[in-house]
Amino acid sequence: MPKTIFSRKEFYDLVWSDSLAAISRKYNISYNCLREVCREMEIGIPPNGYWTQLAFGKSVYKERFWESKTAKQEISLWLRIDEDGEEYISSDTSLFIKNKAEIIQQLQSVQNLKIQNPDHLYLLEATKEYCQNQNYSADFRNYRLKSIDSPHVLEVIVSRKLLNRAMNFMSQFISLLEIRGHSITIKYGNTHALIFGQEIQILLREKINRINSKSEYNGKLCLKYLDYPEREWADGLTSLEDKLPDIIAKLEVIAYNKKLEHEEYERQREEERLLKEKMDALTARKEKELRDFKSVLGDAVRYQKAIEMRNYINTIKEFAIKNNTLTEEKRQWIEWALKKADWYDPFIEAEDELLNNVNKDTLTFM
Repeated sequence: MPKTIFSRKEFYDLVWSDSLAAISRKYNISYNCLREVCREMEIGIPPNGYWTQLAFGKSVYKERFWESKTAKQEISLWLRIDEDGEEYISSDTSLFIKNKAEIIQQLQSVQNLKIQNPDHLYLLEATKEYCQNQNYSADFRNYRLKSIDSPHVLEVIVSRKLLNRAMNFMSQFISLLEIRGHSITIKYGNTHALIFGQEIQILLREKINRINSKSEYNGKLCLKYLDYPEREWADGLTSLEDKLPDIIAKLEVIAYNKKLEHEEYERQREEERLLKEKMDALTARKEKELRDFKSVLGDAVRYQKAIEMRNYINTIKEFAIKNNTLTEEKRQWIEWALKKADWYDPFIEAEDELLNNVNKDTLTFM
């Protein structure tokens, strides 16, 4: 298998020249491993929508390359050379092989695949009845739109000639899911295999040939995994039924990776939540610290001003006594002014009926 050694700068150029999904299809490395390598090499990843915007000629931001002594400086990648793609992801391949071996062993211990879950039986019967009542036409797109309108019908699009085989395949497929501890359900008209708590959207259909402007069923059964990146298994040298162990094993790998991605997403969200809580707590502490400081400063200013007021009032009193001008009116004013100083003094905080709703820092009515 051809090996290429990428320097950190070369790997940066690779990551920003094509999507991680495309790189993982070209080289013997999974999407998740690529993200981990980017983290180790301290290389930013193009954001969601980057390649779409680029394809439509829109302006995009490309993160610049910078030198780093702490980052990993080189990575070796092996070109993928197999056609089917089961072998090109090293970490996924071992899980695929393990799952497939378990499935084959379980199948050997089962005489006949049979659906056990009543809900699954109902889905299968409802789908068969629905398909039998359909008026099949060359407008496959409209037929599919009609079929997904029913909330209790598996998404199966085949000709009447292939219907019985399609139902038998779905019966085996669902039975094998049950054996593996999984299930199947309908959501918004789409069929989902529930594997490891993850919804894996699938579609069973008959492949079609397009001749000129006409479309014709060609008798080949195909199961599609519809999430990105799409994957399908179809009749070939081996029938679709014989590929069931491979199909279930691969869907389990996909679901396992989706589960890891979901857990990583939730972990990041939790980290963000904790960081936000920490930042909010720090902001609250800063705001309280400033409020407390302003309060101390305000009290100090008020105390100093209260002392100055009393000194001023006493000076007026002494001056009046010295000049024999201390009238009754002036005595009343001195008494009034001293009470206001007591009201303003932060150590006394005397009550004042007329000034109780006044802010002592701004001396404005609240």
